[in-house]
Amino acid sequence: MPPASYWLIRLSLGHLLLGFTAGAWLLVHKAGWLPALPGLLTVHVELVLLGFMVLFAVAVAWWILPRTRGERPPDRGAWTAGGLLAMGVWLVVVGAMGAVREVQTAGRLLELLAVAGWARLLWPRILIATRHHRAS
Repeated sequence: MPPASYWLIRLSLGHLLLGFTAGAWLLVHKAGWLPALPGLLTVHVELVLLGFMVLFAVAVAWWILPRTRGERPPDRGAWTAGGLLAMGVWLVVVGAMGAVREVQTAGRLLELLAVAGWARLLWPRILIATRHHRAS
């Protein structure tokens, strides 16, 4: 497993844990045992959907997709795209907790850049996989 996949998968699992914690807080708040926190639903959705599911999927894809020209591409692009996605998630989380739209918008832009970066990195490897699948 490439180091980028290893660490990005771990980071995604950390987002899952924090997202579940935010979800648990929401449920306990509905029972009236904890105070409401502003933006907590956005935090929960952001951490679980983008911070866990998307980051986990692209990190695993980086690991399992076929190599181009017989060798794995350098991890530099994966680190960059993964870092942009994580920073975007955290900017949206901070912006939601503080109700600052500009910070949330900056986070969404970073997430969009990260998705474009992942698409650029993974698309050639996806094409190789589909060609290989058709040939067999």
